[in-house]
This record gives sequence, C-alpha cells and structure tokens, in this order.
Amino acid sequence: MKHSRTWMRQSAFVLCAVSAAALGNAASAQDAWLEGLQAQTLKLADFSGNQDANFGQAMVAWEEAITEFTDGKITFENYWSSSLLGALDTLSGVGDGVADIGLIIPSYHPNELPVGSWLFGLGGALSGSTVHDVAAGGAAALEAVLTLDPLTQEYASHNVRVLQATATPAYNLLCNTPVSSLADAQGLRARAIGAVWSDTVEALGMTPVSIAWGEAYEGLQRGVFDCMVINPNQYVSGLTLKDVAPEFVPVTMAQLQASTWVINIDVWESFPVELQNFITQENIRAAYNIWNGYMQIEAEAGDLIAAGDVLHTNDVSELEPVARAQRAAAVAALAANAPASVTDAQAVIDGYQERIAYWTAALEADGYAVSERTPEAILEAFSGLRDVDLSNFFAKFNDEVTSALMQ
Repeated sequence: MKHSRTWMRQSAFVLCAVSAAALGNAASAQDAWLEGLQAQTLKLADFSGNQDANFGQAMVAWEEAITEFTDGKITFENYWSSSLLGALDTLSGVGDGVADIGLIIPSYHPNELPVGSWLFGLGGALSGSTVHDVAAGGAAALEAVLTLDPLTQEYASHNVRVLQATATPAYNLLCNTPVSSLADAQGLRARAIGAVWSDTVEALGMTPVSIAWGEAYEGLQRGVFDCMVINPNQYVSGLTLKDVAPEFVPVTMAQLQASTWVINIDVWESFPVELQNFITQENIRAAYNIWNGYMQIEAEAGDLIAAGDVLHTNDVSELEPVARAQRAAAVAALAANAPASVTDAQAVIDGYQERIAYWTAALEADGYAVSERTPEAILEAFSGLRDVDLSNFFAKFNDEVTSALMQ
C-alpha cells in the first residue's frame, strides 16, 4: 500500500511537470512571433486634422492598441494637418515609404485610383439619415474597400494596402443667404468639389465653384460664394462656419463615400500573421470609433441648429425631390462609366446597394428608424444622436465580415 501511494505521488509529479512543460512550450510558440518582431517606429500622415479630430482620436487609439499588443515594439510618429504629406501626395508618399500609413480620398486621384473614384459615385445612394448614412453606408463602404478585387488590386498597384474606410454623414448646404425654394437657389454660387456634389448643385439651379478649403471661411464671409456643400458638423468643428453661413439648408447631398486609410505593403508584409490578424480587428474597431465620433460631432451641430438663435433651418421640401432625383439618376448612370477593370459594373452597384439596405435593416431592427427630411424630423434626429448605441451593429459586422478577413 505504501509503495502504491509513493508511485501515485511520483506519477502525479511527473504529470504536473509534463503539463507545465507543455504549457510552457505552447506559450513559447505563441510568443515566438513577438520575440522575432523587429522594433520599429511607423510614420502616420493625416492631412485632414490633428489628434483631437474624429480621425485623429480613432487612429491614436488604434496605435495604442498595437503598441500594447507588441509590448512596445511597434510605435508611431504622427504627422497631422499635412505636416508630412498633403491630400494629393499621400497615395504616392505611403507607397514610396515617405510615410507608412496615411489617409486617402480616392476622388482626389482619378487617374491613379479609377475604381475608387468611380465607387465614390455611390455616395449618392444614401437616405440623409445620419445614423444610417454613417453606419450602414459606412459598413457597405468598408466591405467594398476590403473585399472588392478590382479595388484592392488597384491600391496594391501603388504599393499600399487598405486598412479601413469610413463614410461621412450626408453633405448639406451651409449658406450665407436663405435658400428654401428653387427660386432662392437660382444662380447662387456653391463650393462643391467633385461631380458627386457639383451635379446636384447644378440640378438645383446653382453654380458650382472651386474654392480652396483654407479660403472657404473668408469666401463666405466676403460673399465670394454663397453656400458650401459640407457636413453640418462644420458649424462646430473644422472651419466653424456658424458666423458666416448661418442658413442651414438640409437638402440631402451625397456623402463622402470612403475616407480610406492605407499602409505600405512592404511594411504590412513584414508583419507576422498574428500581428496582421490583430491589426485587422483593430482596423474595424477604428472604423467603429469613427462612426461613433461622427454621431457626437453631428449632435453638437444639432444642438446649435436646434437652438435657433445663431442658425436658421430652411425648409427643403421643394429642393429635396430635385436632389433625390438627380442622385438616383447619377447612380443609375454609373455602370456605363465603369473602369475597364470592373467587369460586371451593374452587379457591383447592385451588390453595394443591397449591402446598404442590409445594414440599414440591421439598424432598424435595433430601433433606429430612417428619419424623414422635414425640418421637425431633422431636428428630432439630431437630438437623438448622442444616445445612439452601435455596439450590436459592430458585433454583427465583426461576426459576419471581420471573421472572414482573418488569416
């Protein structure tokens, strides 16, 4: 009996030792990628703003997560507000390694990114409801930039890989004169950069003009032009136009379809698969954070709009049907103007719109109805933006889309 107990104690000791060794070996294998990871500092270039802006906050959180995951081996240097690369040279700059990560607006590169620029036209396939345009429109845009082969190959040809992309809320008109009818709009000059907006401006009887972003405030103040096609959040952030464009004209203009973050392919391919998978997950989280950021800054604009003492909301019941018809016609014409690399353009367009509808239905199932475009409904929608909870929507996107991106 004594020998039996001794044997059992010895066996248990051996079993514990073997188990500990096995766990140690598994942990070592799991950490091997980290041990072999080369320490490096990556340069991020964002022409659009600083670390306090919506993009900046999301990307700093993205960086911090990666630095923590790599035990400090991957760190970042940030170059905000065009301090390293501007809007027009970020694509080539990231591809050439001047920066490792950067923000791209595809329509700024029609020759280099014909597919991305073409897809920009789908910014007109929106509802005007902020929650749905940002989240459902954003989810459709994010899926497209990550999975549409002609687009991913196009970016790869410039030695960059897409990290994530987001869509803005709908653009509206911010004016220095009242615009509540087609007669009011006739002949007014509106800053509209890109056909997706300038065509709608022309349909309303206005004249599109090209004014540099940095000159827009003074241009509105001095009457060089009358209206700016932009998000209403520019009343409280960015240009802060409340004093020079107090007439809010909430006619639905296209959203900016895909503000796209890219990384140098050589840098990406130098990462082990464990790190690539982690970054893929954090890319989607960054997009989610940007969606939430849009809700907050639009809500701040909504506070100012609803107060009614500085800004006046114009009735757009006469303008909205004209803008809607123009946007629909532009989307219908996209297939005929597709780049050669898009072999079945109509299928791409139909699929994109189906995904907008799918994600819109998901939001509706969470209790977020698409808001109407009356002044009362618009103000009510603004007032609810701070209470929007996209966590279920984010989880659904991760379950259905992100998981399929993992290697």
